Formats: sequence, structure tokens, C-alpha cells
Amino acid sequence: MSAVDESLAAPPLGMPSQVSRQAPQPGSARARSTTLIPRSIVLAGLLLGQLGLALVLDEFRVFALAQAAGLGALGLYAALRRNLPLILCLCAYLPGVEMLWRQTKAPLYYLTAPYLVIALSAFAVILGIGSFGRTARLGLLFIAVLLPAGAVTLKTAGPGARELVSFALTGPIALGALVTFTSQIRIKPELYRRILWIMLISSMGPWMIAVTALREGLAQGDVTFTEQSNFIASGGTAPVQVSALLGMGVLVGVLLILTERQQMARILAVIITAALTVQCFLTFSRGGMTSVAIALSALAITQAGNRQMRNRIIVLVIVALTLLVTVVFPRLDEFTGGAFEKRFTDAKTGRTELAANDYKIFKDNFLFGVGPGMTKYQRLGYDICQYRSDKCMNEASSHTEFTRLLSEHGLAGVTAIVILAMLAFRAYAWSGPRGRPFAVAMIAWAVSQMFYANFRIVAVPFVFALALVRVTGDERVEDHDEPASPSPSQASVGSRPALS
Repeated sequence: MSAVDESLAAPPLGMPSQVSRQAPQPGSARARSTTLIPRSIVLAGLLLGQLGLALVLDEFRVFALAQAAGLGALGLYAALRRNLPLILCLCAYLPGVEMLWRQTKAPLYYLTAPYLVIALSAFAVILGIGSFGRTARLGLLFIAVLLPAGAVTLKTAGPGARELVSFALTGPIALGALVTFTSQIRIKPELYRRILWIMLISSMGPWMIAVTALREGLAQGDVTFTEQSNFIASGGTAPVQVSALLGMGVLVGVLLILTERQQMARILAVIITAALTVQCFLTFSRGGMTSVAIALSALAITQAGNRQMRNRIIVLVIVALTLLVTVVFPRLDEFTGGAFEKRFTDAKTGRTELAANDYKIFKDNFLFGVGPGMTKYQRLGYDICQYRSDKCMNEASSHTEFTRLLSEHGLAGVTAIVILAMLAFRAYAWSGPRGRPFAVAMIAWAVSQMFYANFRIVAVPFVFALALVRVTGDERVEDHDEPASPSPSQASVGSRPALS
């Protein structure tokens, strides 16, 4: 990959560059070395490699242990070398690989990926940056206000509190840790596109497992589509999570289609996005594509005044809707025996009742909440559930992060919601007119996920935190935060990548 794009070889993010890069002279050795392999071929090779890796992990699950250890070791090495771009790339890769581990039933702890993200962010800040700006301190405050409620869970659950607290708080802590990292760094547009490509290609690993499971299920006659989410079409794991991850890939794919400069790379993005879209629908989990629709609507609104990009979005929407309505939807409905139309025209959901129950719990426990992970035990009680054979595992827990924060953390949860709003506003305000669509689309996607699926996958905190990354471009803008390492005179702060 270095033969095509040398952005990772640039000075670490947030560090001043002493010399500017010069374009290679035609005919020079460097020019020849950077044109040996077309960029689209490299991207296609990485895609095939990720698909092959998914099949290998599905067949030999133990390799996931080596993969996780390798990612952690590479992250520590990058932190010691203060190579912040590499750490950011590793964080971008983890959402896809997390779902791959869950689909293949890898012999890893369920929360390995968010733990790795937290560790990588800590390495980056402590070893690579060494300071905390105002927004980074907001991320730390977000973590701090959530921790005390763990004592409430400990008082009720005793030895069982660790697992409950970990399940409920690992995602929010990952968001806080990522914010302390991403809010203090500046990257170039080339690296930003690389981050998007890493997210897109890594999403194809879970896609491969889902397609393989569906094909095998059809061959064995085990696939039946009903008006519920389909586990087989999701690769054998939670359809809500798989749908969300595939939806993230669709969103990133659309952003690349709109901004990618090379024709072949754009065509590859179109193919990948189409494949992810179809499989996302086949999971029969409606949240994945709903979040994409919300994010793209927010993107379109921010581009209302940009004539060139507005026209490009209009063309893309018309083409996409035409293909979906005339080709994709009829084929999917026929493939699923009519279940597709019934599923996606039914707006009923049980999350409204769960959210209402969370609010009732908050009113009864508004000071300290009931503790992380404890909402599902409010109907029968934690002690009674421990005597049941199923341990109340089938009792529905909160699916909306904002109401969960209220019910499980009380007034501290209100503070946490306010901090999230402040972070979202800062991402919006800092991005500038040209870069605002990126930030708005990512915040919209992450927030919509929080409304219906909490922080169940690490993609949610990563995408939210990615909106806070500042991309150095041609336009100089005012620095709204404290400098990460150099002073403003040493390193420029620019707008996010322009969509026009």
C-alpha cells in the first residue's frame, strides 16, 4: 500500500513537519516506484485478502487469537514510535473485525474489540500526544460521570457486578477514550480517505460470513424468512449488530462514491456498497438501513447550498432509488417469499415500551439510578433471577442508550447526555462549511444507532469520535481547541475533506 499512498509515512499526527513533501519528478526512481501498482488494484487486492481472511477465521477460529494479539502488539509499537496515523487505521479496522470474531465464534472475550480500542486510544494519548485539550477533557469527563453508578450494581449484584458493568459501560468508555484521541489530531485528506477505505473493506469480512452462512443454509433447506430478524442471513449472530455494521459500510461507501477521485476506485466502492446494501436488507433487521437513510438525509441537507454536490447527490439518489424499487426490492421479496415486504412495511417495535420502562425506572431512582446493566432485573429482581434456570437472560434489557443512561445512572446519566450533545455540537462547529457533511453524517449515524441499539458494537463510538477528527486541507481556519502537541504556528489546522 505504501507504493501507492505515502500518507502513513508522514510525520505523526499533531506533530510539526519540518519539510514539505515535493512531488516526484517524472522519470525519477521515486516516481517509478509510486506508479508500479495502480491504486484500484491495491484496493481490490486488500478486499480479496479480507474476504479470504474471513473464510480462514470461519474454518480455523483459533487464528483469531493471533490476529487480536497482532493488532494489540502493532498498536503498542505504533504508540511507542508515536505513529498516530497507524493507530487511527487500526481503530478503523476493529469495527469490522469485531463482528467477524462474533460471527465465527472466535475464542475471544466478547468485548475484546472495544477493549483494544480503549487501549489503543490510551496508548495514542499518553505515549503519542502527551496532553489533553478541552474536548479531550470532555471525553474524560464523560467516562468519569458514568463510573460511580458501578457501585450501585456492585451493591446489588455482588460478585456478578463485573460482567454487568463491563457489558453496559465498555461502549461508552470506548467513546470517551476515542474522543480524547481523535479530538486532538489533524490528518490530511489522503489519510482520511484511507480511513474510509479501511472501514469499507473491513466491513466485507462480516458480509462474507453472512453470505456463506446464507448459501449453506439454503442448500440445507434451513432458511425460512419470517417477519423477524434472520440469524442465518446475519452469519449466525445478532442481526441487529450485523445490520448496523453492514449499514456503516454502506454509509462509508456512499461517502467514497461521492468523493473518490479515481474512476476505478469509485467503481469498486459502488460494487462493495451494493453488496453490503443487499445483505443488510437480508438480515431483516430494519435498523441498519434506517440509520444509513438518516445519515444520508443529514448529509443532503448540509449540501443544500452546494450546487455541484447537491446535483451529484440528487443523481445518486435517483439512480439508487430506481434500482432499489425496480430491481432489488422485487427480487428480495420474491427470494424471501413475500416476507421482505411485510417486514419492511411494518413499523412496530418493542423498543418504545423498553424506553418507556427506562424512563419509569429513572423517575423512581432519579438520583443514582439502578446501576449499569440492572434494568432487565427490575421486574423480577436480581436475587430471584439468580434462582431461575435461565438467570433472566431472556428478559429484555434497554436498547436505547439515552434512556439507559437515565435509568441506570440517574442524574449522572443526564450529565452524560449533555456531554454527548456538547461533543456533537463541537464536531459540527469545527468542521467548517465544506467539511460539515462528513461530521454531520457520522454523528447522525452514530446517534441513530444509540437510539435503537445502544453501544453494542464498537463501530458506534468509533464513527462518533471520527467526526471530531480535523483534516488539514487548503483552507486555514481558527483553532477552536488547545493544540495537541505543536503550537498553532507550527502546524496548521484545516477543514475536513471537501465534498465539492
